[in-house]
Amino acid sequence: MINFVIRWMKKIFSSLFFLGYIPLVPGSIASLAVVILLWYFQGDIARYFTVDYIQHFWLGYILFVAICILLTNNAKQLFNADDPKQIIIDECAGQIITFFLIPINMKTLILGFILFRFFDIVKPFPVYKFEEIEGGTGIVMDDVAAGVMANISLYIILWVYHVVNARLI
Repeated sequence: MINFVIRWMKKIFSSLFFLGYIPLVPGSIASLAVVILLWYFQGDIARYFTVDYIQHFWLGYILFVAICILLTNNAKQLFNADDPKQIIIDECAGQIITFFLIPINMKTLILGFILFRFFDIVKPFPVYKFEEIEGGTGIVMDDVAAGVMANISLYIILWVYHVVNARLI
């Protein structure tokens, strides 16, 4: 009985309350859910993405990634696939890291969403290397790597924008 409950809890949370069962683009739906939550709670959450709260961000983020890995371990037994489409909590981990030290506003949220989805779908080096890791660690870490690449790209785009904007003034 307890194993049955644990299996169902893993399915519920790893699929973000069954959003992962929506056909076609469940990963994009999870990423969009994170962006919508960041926008909605922007006044309350945005400070945790700044330098002033960096230790809070990392503590929470590492804990979240660890929970994601635990939830996605044994995915093959739960969903009969190595990296099942139903598991979308890993997309949340990747999308969250995209906005680390980035000012939260509508433009950065949209651009961050697009960049993360690009890196997650295309899986350039080194993202695809993380996907080769066994179990839940591989399922989650490829999305974290895509999020890091999106974060760096977003940071560079914002820096170039501000440099160009400053020269035009």
